[in-house]
Amino acid sequence: MDIQIAILLGILQGLTEFFPVSSSGHLALFGSWFGLSEPDLTFDILVHLATLLAILVYFRRDWSQLARLILKRERGDLPPMVLPLLLLSMVPAGLVALFFKDQVEWMHARPAMVGVCLLVNGVVLLAGLKMTEGKIAFNSITPLIVVGMGCAQALAILPGISRSGATIMCALMLGMGRRDGARFSFFMAVPVISGAGLLAVKDLLEQPAARLAELWPAYGAGFIAAAAGGFFALVFLMKLLEGRRFFYFGFYCLVLGLSAVLFG
Repeated sequence: MDIQIAILLGILQGLTEFFPVSSSGHLALFGSWFGLSEPDLTFDILVHLATLLAILVYFRRDWSQLARLILKRERGDLPPMVLPLLLLSMVPAGLVALFFKDQVEWMHARPAMVGVCLLVNGVVLLAGLKMTEGKIAFNSITPLIVVGMGCAQALAILPGISRSGATIMCALMLGMGRRDGARFSFFMAVPVISGAGLLAVKDLLEQPAARLAELWPAYGAGFIAAAAGGFFALVFLMKLLEGRRFFYFGFYCLVLGLSAVLFG
């Protein structure tokens, strides 16, 4: 992968990670359209790790509160038992990653399958136009909602299913408000993306020194591009959630998904 393609894919990852359009689906499709012979899952995870940096910066107040909670000082407006709830949210995605890794990699390499998932993602988002906003706040989230959002996050391992879209839509279906659902959605993303990112870094560091020297310039450029694009996309998305414009991304997913199915 050359640096120019890495930067383009990094920007694409940053912009699509937080919009409900599936960043992994975009990386799979555009990587194929840019002529990559096979998906680079290590690069995929590394640029996801870059967007994790954007989450940490944007929601720095929440993570500061969590640090104070761990130090037994104060809980702020975090949910009761927030750490067990975060661990609970990780279980479904961990099981999918453990038992279905090969199937997910198979789908990454097949644009038509990614297209089908994008079509499903689009239909789910457009269904949100008919939904009324719930009243359950961030600090009142229940284990049932966390399990539901965790299952939605696990489903979003499939390329073409948006993690933010699936988890926020699940939160809405279970009675949360849009902004509070989004806040917990990105909160629960941190441990999952961190774990996958650390494994990717471990695999990368196990490469021979010559191979590392070849990979790092492109990977580093992609990482920086994804972090910058992700932060600006996250700021924009939180503004979109104040209205109903969030759901209109469904039309985009339908168009892109149909294109992938028809033209590969």
